[in-house]
Amino acid sequence: MAGLEGQWEDVRRLTERSGPFAHKDFEPSPMCLKWLQEECRVLCVGAGGLGCELLKDLALVGFRNIDVIDMDTIDYSNLNRQFLFRVADVGKSKSVAAAAFINKRVAGAKVVAHHARIEAFDDKFYQSFHVVVSGLDSVNARKWLNSKLVGLSALSPDESGWDPMTCIPCINGGTEGWKGETRVIQAHFTPCFECLVDLFPKEPFNFPMCTYAHTPRQPEHCIVFAMEKAWPDAFGPDKKWDGDNEKDITWLMNAAIEHANKFGLQGVTYKLTQGVVKRIIPAIASTNAVISAACANEAFKVLTFCHNRLDNFMNYSGNGGCNTNVVSNALNSQCLVCGCEPLDVIFDRDATLQDFIDHIIKDTGSFSSFKNPVLSWPEDDEDDHDSPYIYVPPGTIWHKKTVGNLEKTMKELLGDKGAIVLIKEQGNLKLNLLSIKFTELTAEEQESS
Repeated sequence: MAGLEGQWEDVRRLTERSGPFAHKDFEPSPMCLKWLQEECRVLCVGAGGLGCELLKDLALVGFRNIDVIDMDTIDYSNLNRQFLFRVADVGKSKSVAAAAFINKRVAGAKVVAHHARIEAFDDKFYQSFHVVVSGLDSVNARKWLNSKLVGLSALSPDESGWDPMTCIPCINGGTEGWKGETRVIQAHFTPCFECLVDLFPKEPFNFPMCTYAHTPRQPEHCIVFAMEKAWPDAFGPDKKWDGDNEKDITWLMNAAIEHANKFGLQGVTYKLTQGVVKRIIPAIASTNAVISAACANEAFKVLTFCHNRLDNFMNYSGNGGCNTNVVSNALNSQCLVCGCEPLDVIFDRDATLQDFIDHIIKDTGSFSSFKNPVLSWPEDDEDDHDSPYIYVPPGTIWHKKTVGNLEKTMKELLGDKGAIVLIKEQGNLKLNLLSIKFTELTAEEQESS
């Protein structure tokens, strides 16, 4: 037992002594570590490359009551960097195997595994945690988790502001090759994940058609040609290739090689083809280690107040040296997840409502979380409308009553100057305001109108 107690000696130096960088509300006490180990609950989302590092770091920094969610199973290709797994674990649940390893290796750890999707859990489950640490590798999954945590926040009893006790902090880690980032997110107090979604780079293999069809310069261009042109020509636009199907990858590889030969290009291989098709960017174990350490460090600071937390975004670049850069981003008041002001949207007055709906669905920025948007009029709208809804997707009686609006122009529906409307995702209760304005008329258009 003496050895086990000595394990936390360095942590006690942080929790039982103050310092010049401590948060103003920090109170050094032996009870701090006791609470951290006995009462504090941490949710780790993801048990892959970053998740394995996170579980190890969280357990070794003093957290004991940890839940981990991951829906994936272990593959041989994971073993080179996901060090909590062994050959005997191949085919098993990542979360179950990772939890078992940590519980066996770190004395006192009580990691509970959940082999499931993050969407499988209700509000009560997420509200039971003091902090969420995310190691997700999917932007869409990170958006869903962000929306869930923002939705759990509530106003203080006197409604003077947001109650910080309901705004669960989320330490968000992400890696891509040699680069990584750590964010400290607390709804309504820092920018949420959606506030900064525009910071994400575009798809790594998103090339103009004229490049990959007529002037390819890289083997990747030829692979994209096989995906976007050769495959639809051979099998029709409705049949999609399967990135996990060996025959499909081989077909695409051969088509890419044929295209590459026309331009004297080499380098198209099965592995590269699979990487482009599945948008695979090689994982670097050292990047995962750096970002995980930063995330665990922030989780510790957020819950103990022993040091001011990151404010609020750190990016790491390992390909040019071990460099980090901290950026203090501002809240986006027009964010469709955590904002409270109408989002300004400029659109063509002569475009149809169908054009606007298509724009929302295809958008990869502010509207990226909307796949079945519902448009309606605000309750305080002064105009008389035949229906409270402008458009409702299929699935309800309101669709039949609003589908005719799709052919109408935006000017017909919203008037000469545009209007403020409500938007929400079908099946979601969260409503957002859009301030839709029209592009300026040219001098000729003004004369003709």
